[in-house]
Amino acid sequence: MSDATRGALVRFPAVGCRFFHSGRCLFEELLNPGLHTEWRCLVLARWESVYDEFIDRAENFGLSESELGALWHKRFERLADEDVPCEDLRAGDGESMPECRYLQEDICLLRLPVCAGQCERFRLRENT
Repeated sequence: MSDATRGALVRFPAVGCRFFHSGRCLFEELLNPGLHTEWRCLVLARWESVYDEFIDRAENFGLSESELGALWHKRFERLADEDVPCEDLRAGDGESMPECRYLQEDICLLRLPVCAGQCERFRLRENT
């Protein structure tokens, strides 16, 4: 081994680990789901905020559930067409809303810690 390569330890990503997903570590999120609000999808957080404001306003008018549903449907169509507050949004598989390859449930994988490689938390994926 040459002096140039001695001491250079490179950890490989833990591809077989149950906490590994797209180069990120899900351990903390799985341990305490929702604890780290900074990992939440910015688009979903915005939509939820707009929905909460909508419900607060709508309650003042005493509208029925069907009226609320119709109004929210129109509002959401406009909201979904607006520019999204996320520069990392990437077209996904069409199974999530918003469609983004980095969205897993309500968290953004890019906001999670980068996988440091095989560590003491490494657990093999279960075959499903």
